[in-house]
Amino acid sequence: PAAARGAMRFGHADVLRAVRSLYDDELKPFGRVILKRLREQRAKAVALAKGLAEDAIDPNDMARVDPLRLRKICEGIRMFRTFPEDGKEYSVRLVNMPDTFVDICDPASDYAPEVWSELAMYFNGAAGGGLRLPAGRYACARVLASQKIPCLQGFSLGRLCHVVQLLISQQKILGYLNGQLVPYHLSDECVKERFALKQQPFAPKMTSPARGGVPLASLTQAQAGVWQLLQREPEGLPLSCVKRLFRERFHMELSETALGFAKLQGLLADPRFHGTCA
Repeated sequence: PAAARGAMRFGHADVLRAVRSLYDDELKPFGRVILKRLREQRAKAVALAKGLAEDAIDPNDMARVDPLRLRKICEGIRMFRTFPEDGKEYSVRLVNMPDTFVDICDPASDYAPEVWSELAMYFNGAAGGGLRLPAGRYACARVLASQKIPCLQGFSLGRLCHVVQLLISQQKILGYLNGQLVPYHLSDECVKERFALKQQPFAPKMTSPARGGVPLASLTQAQAGVWQLLQREPEGLPLSCVKRLFRERFHMELSETALGFAKLQGLLADPRFHGTCA
């Protein structure tokens, strides 16, 4: 295992090469992305040294990169400027180089309609229908690059990350299932939409309609329960905690699909919850 081999040995030249390659890929050089790129570079070098194809070795099999050492090196390279980001994250810029990075979260799309139609055909056909892709946009984009899909030829890795984001968030061509990305018709979200249309609770791997026999909350009970939860937490609740806290406090299941919504966020954004979820 990589952890057993200790930390990777790397220096200024390795980090500079990694950051320059991210510029080529139109990817903003966040610390976590530079770390990934160092492992990718090392995996490629090891593979070529062994006479293998450059992508024959999994970067995850490489020794770990010490993030503290990486940041120290980034801050010591004169060609870099280091900027704080959210939390403990940071990013770097090359001095005198313009920012040409793709905003992978940008909801706007300037891709031709043919791109989406070709990708829909690909993921619903024999070639892509059986793919199980990594859930992360970066890792998924790397796999898509390796598939040589005609409509994606010439796209930078940053552009492919943006495409992955839109395939999930807007185009409904990919969706999540068991921690992976799959063709949308196989995803949990697609199944939940079918349950929502029938106003049935979505309870995967369970035979009873409600979780463990717990009764389902009606719309009125859902409104009242969520309001009470928020009264106890005036600064708000993480969306991921709402259903668990609802069940623990009221001994009822808050099922968005039973109330006609594929997503909990959609239920709570409904006009009938205005004044409850401000």
